[in-house]
Amino acid sequence: MSQSTLKIISERVNRMVPRREIIVEIEHWGGGTPTRQQIVETVRNILNLPSSDVVVVRKILTSYGACVTRAYIHVYDSESRARAFEPKYILKRNGLVQEQQQQG
Repeated sequence: MSQSTLKIISERVNRMVPRREIIVEIEHWGGGTPTRQQIVETVRNILNLPSSDVVVVRKILTSYGACVTRAYIHVYDSESRARAFEPKYILKRNGLVQEQQQQG
């Protein structure tokens, strides 16, 4: 992300579903909306997460004309927990599940 700043708006631990729920705000002047992969890498670096933790970007909302994006993120301690609690379409968007080919 070129010339961008990331600010954590809220962070909480959900003990019922063992995960961290984070809302971040990204200011990206001079560039487009950051990709999911860019957001994951930035969050992983800022929070100093181990490589075993799985970062899932749930939603990215960009304000029109403001160059400000809000991202809703879940952090799990393992990929199996992420697969158990996240819907398949979210896992596909984050590259954790490969799309199956239809035979016919």
